[in-house]
Amino acid sequence: MPLGAVVEAVVGTRDLDASIAFHTRAFDLDVLARDAGGALLGGPGGDTGLLRLAAVPGAPETPSPRLWDVGPRLLGIYSRDLERTATAIDAAGGRSRPRVTYPYGAATLSEFVALGADGVWWTIPRAATGHRPSPALEADPGRLHGELHTAVIVPDDHDAAVAFFAGAGGLEILFEGEMSGEPFDRMTGMPADASLRLTFLVSSGHPPARLEIMSFAGVDAADRTGGPLGLRRLVFASDTPDETRNALLKAGAVPLGANALRGPAGIEIELRG
Repeated sequence: MPLGAVVEAVVGTRDLDASIAFHTRAFDLDVLARDAGGALLGGPGGDTGLLRLAAVPGAPETPSPRLWDVGPRLLGIYSRDLERTATAIDAAGGRSRPRVTYPYGAATLSEFVALGADGVWWTIPRAATGHRPSPALEADPGRLHGELHTAVIVPDDHDAAVAFFAGAGGLEILFEGEMSGEPFDRMTGMPADASLRLTFLVSSGHPPARLEIMSFAGVDAADRTGGPLGLRRLVFASDTPDETRNALLKAGAVPLGANALRGPAGIEIELRG
C-alpha cells in the first residue's frame, strides 16, 4: 500500500520555451522528451525525481507566491556548489536568496532558496558526505546538480497533511523540527518573529524525489491553491495503486479521475504502478 518515490513533479507553465530554458540553464537538467503539450526533464542515472513541464497556453499572469503561501510550493535539488548554482539561477531569470549554514543533526547543512520560473520556489541544499541517494550525482562525479531531491507542500493544517501521507500513504517520517530566528528568517524572508515547521517523509530505500510538508506561523499566508500554473501534481510510484488510492480516499482525498486524486494543500496526486 505505501506510496513510493515521486516519479515526476508536474509544473504548469504559460511559456514552455522559457520554462525549458530556465530549468536547463539554472539546473543543467536534460530534456528527455518534448511535444506540443510539454516536456520531461531530468538527470542521468535514475527514473524518479523527474520534472514535467505542462503547457497551459493563455493562462492569466498572476503574482508570484510567497514562500509561505498555502499550496504546492517548492521543489528541491542538490548542488555541489551553492554559489555556482545561485549565479546560474539569477542569470537564467530567477531570484536567489542568501546562502546560509545551520546545525542539522550532528552535522551542518548549507542551503538557500530561490524563486524560479512559473512561480515555483526552489530549495537547494549542498550535496555533502552522507546526503540522501542521488543517482544523477552518483552517475557523474563532475555534475553540479542532481535530479529533483524533494517536493514541498505548504498546507493550512500541518498535522492533517502528515497523517494523510504518513498514515494513509505509508510514508516514513524521517525528520521533524521547528526552525525560527537567524539564519532561517534570512534564508526564507519570513518575519523575524515567525517560525517554520518541517516534516520530511521518505519511501523505502529513500529514492528521490521525496516529500516535505512545511508550514509557517506568524506570517500572513494567502491560499494559493487551485491555479493552473506552478507546481500542480506529484506522480508517486505505487506497487499497489488501487489499494493506495482507496486508503487515500478514506483519508479525505478528492477523486479527480481513474488514477488521480486531490490531497492536502491542493496537490494533485497521481499513482503510477
